[in-house]
Amino acid sequence: MHFDPEWDVVDPGGRPDLDPFTEESLDFSSPELPEVLIVDDLPDGPVVAEQGRIPATIASAVLHLWLIFTLASMTMVEPEPLYEPPLDARIVTPQPVEEPDQVIEYELANPNDRDHEQHVALNARSVGQSQSQEMRVESAPLRVLDDLSPQPVRALYDIPEGVEIDDRIVVQGTAGEGLIQIEAALDRVTWEIANNLKERKCLVVWLLDASGSLLEQRRIIARRLTRVYGELDALENAGEIPRLEQPLLSAVVTFGAKTTYITPEPTDEVAAIVDAVGDAPTDPSGLENVFGAVEQILKKWGHYRTRHGRRILVITVTDEAGDDFGEHLEPSIALANRLGARAYVIGPPAAFGRREGYVPYVAPEDGQTYQLPVDIGPETAVAENVQLPFWFGEPQHEYISAGMGPYALTRLVKETGGVYFMTTTTTSSGLAPTGNYDPIALQPFQPDYRFGRPEDYYRDLGRHPLRRAVVEAAALSTKYKVQGTPQLVLRVTSQNYMQTLSTAQQTVAISTQMLDNILRPFEGITEADYEREQSPRWRAAYNLSYGRLLAQKVRCYEYNFACAAFKQKGADEVATRSNHWIFRPAPELNYAVSLKRYARQAEMLLQRVIDEAPGTPWAVLAARELRDPLGLKIIERYDPPPTPAPPGQTPPPSRKKRIQLANENRPQPQTPQAPRPKPVLPKL
Repeated sequence: MHFDPEWDVVDPGGRPDLDPFTEESLDFSSPELPEVLIVDDLPDGPVVAEQGRIPATIASAVLHLWLIFTLASMTMVEPEPLYEPPLDARIVTPQPVEEPDQVIEYELANPNDRDHEQHVALNARSVGQSQSQEMRVESAPLRVLDDLSPQPVRALYDIPEGVEIDDRIVVQGTAGEGLIQIEAALDRVTWEIANNLKERKCLVVWLLDASGSLLEQRRIIARRLTRVYGELDALENAGEIPRLEQPLLSAVVTFGAKTTYITPEPTDEVAAIVDAVGDAPTDPSGLENVFGAVEQILKKWGHYRTRHGRRILVITVTDEAGDDFGEHLEPSIALANRLGARAYVIGPPAAFGRREGYVPYVAPEDGQTYQLPVDIGPETAVAENVQLPFWFGEPQHEYISAGMGPYALTRLVKETGGVYFMTTTTTSSGLAPTGNYDPIALQPFQPDYRFGRPEDYYRDLGRHPLRRAVVEAAALSTKYKVQGTPQLVLRVTSQNYMQTLSTAQQTVAISTQMLDNILRPFEGITEADYEREQSPRWRAAYNLSYGRLLAQKVRCYEYNFACAAFKQKGADEVATRSNHWIFRPAPELNYAVSLKRYARQAEMLLQRVIDEAPGTPWAVLAARELRDPLGLKIIERYDPPPTPAPPGQTPPPSRKKRIQLANENRPQPQTPQAPRPKPVLPKL
């Protein structure tokens, strides 16, 4: 077969030219080969195949048109000539270089990260600072350089080195960390104000509790505010806070039965703020409508945000949980979020699992001590801790700190991006000394602050059987009161020992009935339900509540069966060998041996609290319950009756009294003392 590249014709009769290509080397799939028309039968003479020229002509025309349009759309850009600067050959005489003056920059330290040695006594009630003998360089306080220009004399404040404020940080609301003194809380509030001032101008509203129990704290605040505003002024002068036109305005408001504006309008005069705090009147009503006050402040001064672009910071100082959270909590949160306002609270720790706490008060009228009720809890939307007494004496741990703030106040700061600072107040004096927990250990056990309404909270409980059982048991424990420790020392005679034992049994029998009622919600809750629960808080609450209830039930049965066993003693034995019985805890059950399985389960649950939730209120109560074992032993003694007087023996003669004459040393008539007035108990 002959191949002619000039024609699209194949002559089947010609001899194939295999040089330089062979038949095997031809690749008909190659795109570089010309188009070939295979003809089976050719007429005589040369034939030109017109069929191959028509597609080629069309393709060539399309290609040329595409090139024409492409070239027409192209533009030529003439490159700019490179600039070569001329050489400068001048000779310059070197001059001595003067070292610049040292410039010291102020950096505001985050109090949460402050670990300098001069701040060891962070919670000290005094303003002074504790310094070590060998101070590290990075912890040395900065010196304020003298300005050459005449300036009014200002107080110098130590602003330690630390973390520079980052205006990109979006602070999420937090429940604070640990228990601190009010001075330390104000220092941290200073940092929060300065941090917000780096972003925009601010309006700071000091919202103070007007009750008499906070009078001392208000005096401390009045003295401390001079330092707070002095540090803010020093930071502004150092460039840490932008110099804006009146960057900080402040106001003072008090709350009680009603909201009182001590400063009618916000001001930039520090002296006016300090005087307003010190001169704030006291409200004797005992009501603390704090959430309504927050709502009123935002409505009255919200235009400072909408018209002037200021961020509003409401700093509340209180010693109770607030009385109007049901009506005004959610509206105040919604209004604060619309205005971009942030709420901060300096307040007490909540009572663990309880709504009320008690404050000891010594009445001057009669010198008696009274327990005044105060609302400082609970730390959750609904109490989640069963209320049970402990056996075998103190401590009862009836009112201990939760290590967290009251739920409503903490929800306010969490939802608005603020901080809750826990501090010691008058109302927290009634809490047990145990309660200054490690905030890091408590972090996983914080309650869920999403619920603004009780129905939302209970709707969520409906999806968690274990949680519902814990809350129902806690509610039932306030309805069915479990008796405390039964009588642990019995002195009997052969005539009354049966009645004495029956009376002792009645106490634990009543408690057993109450415990059975409280235990009813836990019926059907299995270990599989516990394993499915992921919240450390609810796991600890379940272990503590169920474990304590089982432990108390075992103790009641052990005591009841022990009394029943001692009823088997005869009157002769009581009269001659055993009439003084002392109940003491024992490591093993000696009487209610059928409840050993419940005893082991109770000990397992309580020990699991200590292992899984160390350093928390749950662990404190579990350790107290396990302090004494669940079994009982009875120490028997015999106290012989008193020896009667021998028969016929006359009593010793009494001394004769001297007869006083009618007119001899006649006593003067005395006016009867008036009864002491009934004490007037204050309302906290």
